[in-house]
Amino acid sequence: MFDQIHNFQIRIDEMEHLIREGEDKARKQHVQCLEEEINYLTQIVQLEERLEEHEHITKHWKMCFSKLAALANGEIEDVPRMLREADVSLTFRTVPKEVETFLDHCK
Repeated sequence: MFDQIHNFQIRIDEMEHLIREGEDKARKQHVQCLEEEINYLTQIVQLEERLEEHEHITKHWKMCFSKLAALANGEIEDVPRMLREADVSLTFRTVPKEVETFLDHCK
């Protein structure tokens, strides 16, 4: 009977040891998962910051190009009037052939 109790105690000790090993392994895996999650969250925050920066840059360049387009459109609006005025002034002056060719091209 003493041998059976002793054998049970040995088996209980072995099982407790296996349980502790399993708990240690589970803790290590949990810590590893938490570290990976922290890494992913850090990457997400960095990507969100970069996205915000790029959105700011995009807004800036859109505004600059819009202003440039408005300036160009404003200047283009004056071209037909200026071309008519130049064409009318040609009748009163002698101009180089290249100027006439250019004005004809613009029409």
